[in-house]
Amino acid sequence: MFNLRLLLSKMSGLKTIALCLVFLNLLSLFSIYSSLHQCGELVNSTILYKQLIWIFASWILLILFASINYRIYFDAGYVIYVLNLLLLLSVYFFGKTAMGAQRWISIFGITFQPSEISKIAIIIILARFFSQNERKGLFRNFILPLGLVTLNALVIFKQPDLGTALIIIFIFFGLGFFSRIKKRYFIILIISGLILSPFALKKLEDYQLRRLTVFINPDIDPLGSGYTIIQSKIAIGSGGFVGQGFLAGTQNQFNFLPERHTDFIFTVIAEEWGFLGILFLLLIYWLILKKILQQAKGLRDPFAYYLCLGISLIFFLHIFINVGMTLGILPVVGLPLIFLSYGGTSLFINFILLGIFFNIARR
Repeated sequence: MFNLRLLLSKMSGLKTIALCLVFLNLLSLFSIYSSLHQCGELVNSTILYKQLIWIFASWILLILFASINYRIYFDAGYVIYVLNLLLLLSVYFFGKTAMGAQRWISIFGITFQPSEISKIAIIIILARFFSQNERKGLFRNFILPLGLVTLNALVIFKQPDLGTALIIIFIFFGLGFFSRIKKRYFIILIISGLILSPFALKKLEDYQLRRLTVFINPDIDPLGSGYTIIQSKIAIGSGGFVGQGFLAGTQNQFNFLPERHTDFIFTVIAEEWGFLGILFLLLIYWLILKKILQQAKGLRDPFAYYLCLGISLIFFLHIFINVGMTLGILPVVGLPLIFLSYGGTSLFINFILLGIFFNIARR
């Protein structure tokens, strides 16, 4: 009876996540449709059709990866990491440049962002390290995984892609604090990072420094670097408690808000559906994270435990950072809002991560 109850509980959790995904897919399409409207006209329907195709393909990927035994990733951890690193390096030779960054690569006509794949590779390699019980010393347990993460993050940072590089680093600290490794190593590393941060600022691109300056005071450059965040806060504030309604947001419809179908799609939702709409959206995200963490608590396989923890950590960081930057409480680092923002690679990776989780939950 206990096993039956456990199985039913698992199935209930997976159904809840699936329903949440359906809702987020629909909200994504509605919000992108709204963001593409200007004065009552749809200006670029191709973007909407692409997102629809990517959503359909993402569900196929979820089903596919849900059928693959997650233990395969333990054995193939190093191979996955090396292949991902080679893809990242190939961007410097064959990558496409867009919006001042060289982050994309095209294979057989399919354009994707290799840095997104790094999230899967880093979770797998760290789960492999942290799940092993053997006492192999400071180098094997801490310095080696730190080196692999740092190398990956530096390559991504040079593209430049500060947002994804930070996510990679946060994953290391997040999983590390839940591991058996002594916490003082991480505390020393954090303190060292804070001390060296002024020197790291010199390595940032000019536009990245402007973003940090504008984060402190957007009014320094209200028509330049500070424009987007100022318009975002105006739009969110104008949404009020119940919102202005679908296709009725003034900042959105009159084209005051840039990047509104990608990094700032949360702003579109806030303006149209208000505080209540945002609250419901955050509740959906909370349900997904809750079900993943509930599943992680009952796992006996340490590798599966760290995989689930890493998946939930990636989702949380994306939600927290994206919402924070649209509200103006965090710097703009160019991170999409999971399952909602326009973009194929990010959507595929998030569904693949859930596919891996579904496989773990079914076993």
